[in-house]
Order: sequence, then C-alpha cells, then structure tokens
Amino acid sequence: MNQPIRKNDFSENKKHNLRLAIKHIENKEILPQQIFSFWQLIPSPTPQNGFKKGRNLLGNKLDLDYGGGLCQLSGILYYLVLEAGLKILERHPHSLDIYTETTRYTPIGSDATVVYGHKDLRFINSFDFPISFQFEVLEKKILIYLCAEKEIKKCDLEFLEEKKDYGKYVEVIRQRNGKKEICSQNFYKNL
Repeated sequence: MNQPIRKNDFSENKKHNLRLAIKHIENKEILPQQIFSFWQLIPSPTPQNGFKKGRNLLGNKLDLDYGGGLCQLSGILYYLVLEAGLKILERHPHSLDIYTETTRYTPIGSDATVVYGHKDLRFINSFDFPISFQFEVLEKKILIYLCAEKEIKKCDLEFLEEKKDYGKYVEVIRQRNGKKEICSQNFYKNL
C-alpha cells in the first residue's frame, strides 16, 4: 500500500522524521499474540532524538512541532492493520478534518493520531505466525508492506460518512468471510 507525500515547506523534514521513525519499526518481528505499540518502539519526537519540526495538529489548529509527519506513519500502519484483520487495541482519530476530498490521501476515518505519552497506536498480532513491516520513503510517496510467512487475505473496508453542518461522523466497517465488524465511530470537526 502507498500514500502520497505532498510537497510543502516542511515535506523534507517530514520525510526525515518518517525515515527516522521507520528505523525503529522496520523488520521488527511481531510474534503471535504480541502487542505492537508505536511509542514503545519510537523514541520521543524531540530534537535530542533527531526529529525535525513539521506540520502537526496541536490544540485543534495546524502548527509546527518536532516529529511532524509521524501521524502519516501511524495512519498508514493503522490502515494496513485494518486491511489485515488484526485486532486494534488503541487508536485515536484526529479531532479535525484538515483535508478536502481532492487533497485527502486515505479515506476519512483511516487516520491514527499519535501523541507521545498520551495517544498511542497499539494492535495485537492475532495470527498464528510472526509478522513484520517494511517501508520505502520516496520523493513523493511512502510505501508499506506487511511481511509474513503465510498469505494474509485483505479485509474489505467501508468508510461510511455522514456530513453535519459542523463536521463529519464516520463509521469504519471491516468485513471478512461474510462477517462485518464496526472498527470505529468518530466525529471530525470542520477546519
């Protein structure tokens, strides 16, 4: 799976932050029944740990902070984990919808915000075999691969959106082998 990395004043810092964080995740074996935690693997996004300033959503507004871009990494992980059918233990949506339909790179509801010490992305490897992730950060996109010794059939995902005057209500439904499961129900305020 891949997502675009849009060019802006801080896209080089974002790619730097992505590559730095990926070094802590890539090829780490996640054993059956083992819990993956974004923040147990990635150090605090500070300049002392090598992170640069980038665009972040802070206090319901876009601002600059160290580690800008890490939510794209947690979001692409979350989307892939949803498709794989793994059990999500912790995931937090963004509070605002900062994209339009033309600038959005994944469906609304497939995001996963992370805030060091407060909001994590955690899931459990519910397969009976180990899994790991591999990544590529290219000039204009990020790619992620779920690696396993057995084939993993993708789940079908539905992102049901109901528009309100002040935002959007989104329900994420996952389906595999005829069984439907509501994965999340979230509200996003308009920017």
